[in-house]
Amino acid sequence: MYKYNIIKIREYIFLILTATIFLTASHSKSLSEENVFIVDNVEVEGNADLNFNRNKFINKAFLSSFQILMSKILISSDFNKIKEIKLKKIKSLINSFQILDESYKNKKYTATYKIFYNDKKVKKLLSKRNISFSQPKNITAVLYPVLFINDDLQNFDKNFFYNQWNKIKIKTELITFILPLEDLDDIDKIKKIKNNIEDLNVDTIIKKYNTNNYVFLLIQNQNKKLNIYLKTNFNNNYTSKNIFYNIENIKNKEKLSEILKNLKMEVTDIWKGENVINLSIPLSINVKFKNTDLDKLEKLKQALSKISIIDKYSIREFDINHSFFQIYYFGNPKKLKTELLEFNYQLINDQGNWEIKYD
Repeated sequence: MYKYNIIKIREYIFLILTATIFLTASHSKSLSEENVFIVDNVEVEGNADLNFNRNKFINKAFLSSFQILMSKILISSDFNKIKEIKLKKIKSLINSFQILDESYKNKKYTATYKIFYNDKKVKKLLSKRNISFSQPKNITAVLYPVLFINDDLQNFDKNFFYNQWNKIKIKTELITFILPLEDLDDIDKIKKIKNNIEDLNVDTIIKKYNTNNYVFLLIQNQNKKLNIYLKTNFNNNYTSKNIFYNIENIKNKEKLSEILKNLKMEVTDIWKGENVINLSIPLSINVKFKNTDLDKLEKLKQALSKISIIDKYSIREFDINHSFFQIYYFGNPKKLKTELLEFNYQLINDQGNWEIKYD
């Protein structure tokens, strides 16, 4: 009888504590330091004369940070849709900012800022303007550029795209590119089927680099044109397309640099496109989580708060064994599943019954 009472008391205490969590968890959502809506290391500089006004540079940092943020979360074709947004509107999207570093030297002012945007306000702005929102993570991929000039295959040491790809930067570098070693067997395969390049199994060439992600470029220069066959694999999502550029002189490095930047933007847009999230209406999902102890329940709450595609969540029911969450999120269940895996949680669907388990 004594043991029975102890168990009941423990169950009662657990329910009281869980009820407290229920009250604090409802509609809970917070930003994390990893959030894309925190724009770090925004640098500004200018003259520090008698007319110096710090607010002018703070405003400059706001404008610059907004451009950086948009370059991260928008596909490049949507940039024009937000270019007319004024400073007053940008300020309304910002929660706070920090001055990380500041100096006045030789009549020059330099400073580094950190800007914290309100993710809900930014998403609402984009949704109203019917702009696609993308939330890609940084990934690593093999870049394999093959360059033919008048049917002559160029060695990597003479291949401008191979040599300059990691040196020429774009505003948003979301992909870390691995450059391959020159392999005679691989080159021989490419030579044989360059006119039927769709038949090339790029995966067999890339697998030696311990990643499935790749960007393959077959670049052919003929008749003052660059014909480029682009094939990508990001997280087992394959895309391919053909791109054409006019170029009078294949030795014109300025023109080649311009083309390379454009190609980088194309590749980055493909990766962003695979991470587009529908902001119009959040989806809702009901999931259960097995209660083993309150610490694990609190850790799950923290994880949900750090996943920015989650709009809000609440604990709708609880008992001694389970907590039942209702989660509102943008995107699709596959995206939510991927985001949860980042925190070692599995989202499992058993005939329409959803459960979160710690992996």
